[in-house]
Amino acid sequence: MQTAIKLKMTEGAFPGKEFKFAGHTVCTIGRSDDCSLRLPSGGANMTISRRHCVLEIDPPEVRVRDLGSRNGTFVNGMLIGRREPGRLNEDATLIEMPECSLREGDELRLGNTVLRVEVVPVGSDRDHECETTGKF
Repeated sequence: MQTAIKLKMTEGAFPGKEFKFAGHTVCTIGRSDDCSLRLPSGGANMTISRRHCVLEIDPPEVRVRDLGSRNGTFVNGMLIGRREPGRLNEDATLIEMPECSLREGDELRLGNTVLRVEVVPVGSDRDHECETTGKF
């Protein structure tokens, strides 16, 4: 059975918003216009970097890597990566951060935004038309 990855926003600007990925995708998350999943700028999202983290999705596998964010990327409450205090963002992008595998039910937190990982079956042709970008 084919599967897709669904990211469901449980906390943040748009609780309940879902993003579904049926095939191999590299998804950058952050506030920048060039991110695949772009979070709004301003307010509480200012703790999220412009290019905060990247997901490599190949259902049912998902891996996340911090991109040198100032405030860090968390999986199930554990810090998985961030740039060192005092280091400029330009310097941090030169450092290869470790990847973390995500599983069904894991929660990914960036600032006040939380995304829950779900592995869902792909049951119809319509499911293949999954949303792969999430610009707000």
